Amino acid sequence: MALSISAAAAAANEAVELEEEEIPPEHLALIAAAATAFLGPNLRMRSVELLPSPHAQVSRWTRQGRTFVQASHNVRSKR
Repeated sequence: MALSISAAAAAANEAVELEEEEIPPEHLALIAAAATAFLGPNLRMRSVELLPSPHAQVSRWTRQGRTFVQASHNVRSKR
């Protein structure tokens, strides 16, 4: 039981760290320049937010299982 509580606490801490992370002003300027170049000068950016990677939300057990399955495939070499 203590293991699951500590794992939940660690996941909550990671979520809080993601929310508190700010986008540097240099990155905002690059995003604005790229969007203006692509969409034109009449662009109005109202907000920019950092979204978590979908790969970051996968548990370690899941990643390890996928690694194990992918490593178990036999790759035939051409002779």
